[in-house]
Amino acid sequence: MVPRTRSRARAGWPANLYTSGRGGFKYRHPVTKKETWMGTDKARAFTAAKKLNALLVPTNDLVARVVGGARKVVDALAIFRADDMPHRGWASKTAAWYEVFLRRIETDIGDRELEQFTVKECAEYIRGVTESARGRQTYRLMLSWILACAVQEGWIESNPAEQTRKFVHTRQRERLTLEAYTAIRARAPSWLQNAMDLSLITLLRREDVAGLRFADVHDDAMWVVPQKTEGSTALRLRIKVGADLEALIARCRDHVVSPYLVHRLPEKARPRDKRAAARVHHTQVMPEQITRAFAEARDAAGIGGDSPPTFHEIRSLGGALLREQGWTVEQVQALMGHASPSMTTVYLEGHEVPWSEVETGLSLNR
Repeated sequence: MVPRTRSRARAGWPANLYTSGRGGFKYRHPVTKKETWMGTDKARAFTAAKKLNALLVPTNDLVARVVGGARKVVDALAIFRADDMPHRGWASKTAAWYEVFLRRIETDIGDRELEQFTVKECAEYIRGVTESARGRQTYRLMLSWILACAVQEGWIESNPAEQTRKFVHTRQRERLTLEAYTAIRARAPSWLQNAMDLSLITLLRREDVAGLRFADVHDDAMWVVPQKTEGSTALRLRIKVGADLEALIARCRDHVVSPYLVHRLPEKARPRDKRAAARVHHTQVMPEQITRAFAEARDAAGIGGDSPPTFHEIRSLGGALLREQGWTVEQVQALMGHASPSMTTVYLEGHEVPWSEVETGLSLNR
């Protein structure tokens, strides 16, 4: 905002300096508007006001007018949001997840000047913001992306985040065994049993299982666009309906009329404005309901520990069972919809590796 023009009586006065009712001078902070007594000596008050303006109002500095003000982390963050994020193809859920970290970074260190943001300060922030190794690695990743924009804009010479320590996150959740799966399933209501079996056979995620419709099954296949990859990799799955899956789909056609394979009647009717925003049918089961019901059945079955398995572990178990039946990692990868075999291998870790049948052609009779 352009300051108000000085009166003729105060022409030549430094900006933000005013007379005080006590017969002296006062300085008004250009941002906070806090006033500070500057004494009665006019020359000293003028000198102090000029120095303060040089520090607090950089636009009044002739050098700053030429080179511009110091760039901050928030400036690089704005570039990242405007230029980088739209091209990453994140699904809405992934974007919402990363936005939590972006907002925290903006609040915590958005005002840090980029040229003064050292590797040490970057490392201290990453280590101090959370005690979780996974969380620290996510913050490190986000800062690397943001500060890379600053490097590309020419605001800084190197990316301090890339020079910080990488944090290794070790999986803590217990793997789901077939015995535990069977015990949990026995304690689950019929609709949850259908959801569990669908995930075990198709290796679909919780959100995709909840969204399956009978209309998605036609021409001897189940046609699925995974929500996690929708809009990013454009992955589309055509899952062949074999005998087991066909029987499961038939079991889902119970006495409740619903367009969804996994469905249930609500325990009590709710007004339309009180329903979940994503619910489009009164029999629809939301992903969060699957999570809660699975946890209740798991606890009832006595499957616990420090890190009990979640519904998501059914995908891992299904992949391991397919490997036992002779499927290759690449075949399991295709059904899971992973972009690389390495990600599929992560899901299969912790399960027993199947035996491989090999032949030897070496003969000792020479």
